[in-house]
Amino acid sequence: MLASAIATLSVGAGDATQSTSFLVIVEVLGFIISLLVYTYLAYKQVAKTYQHAFYVAILFWLINLGSSWLMNIFLDIPIVALAFLFPFLLSVIAVLLGTVLGIQLRQKLNNDVIAI
Repeated sequence: MLASAIATLSVGAGDATQSTSFLVIVEVLGFIISLLVYTYLAYKQVAKTYQHAFYVAILFWLINLGSSWLMNIFLDIPIVALAFLFPFLLSVIAVLLGTVLGIQLRQKLNNDVIAI
């Protein structure tokens, strides 16, 4: 939602739905936001980090597919399978990379040597 609002402001409301730059901005910002969220979650979660990241990703995609399904039923907006493929791949990359970064950040900050 935040990515869509920023992309609309940068591209303009009139060109938002038909502009390639709008779609690129939305996907890049969504990836960056997801990466930051998964990094933070992995930094805070000590046990079963990948399992929790996977649960968050599943919840996100269930909400995403559910809202697409509802828009298909009530607004007759078609569900295009290819429109889910690229964001899904970016989401998988964000989950894996963000979790690794969060674990490494937590280990680095907890293992700092304090000189006496």
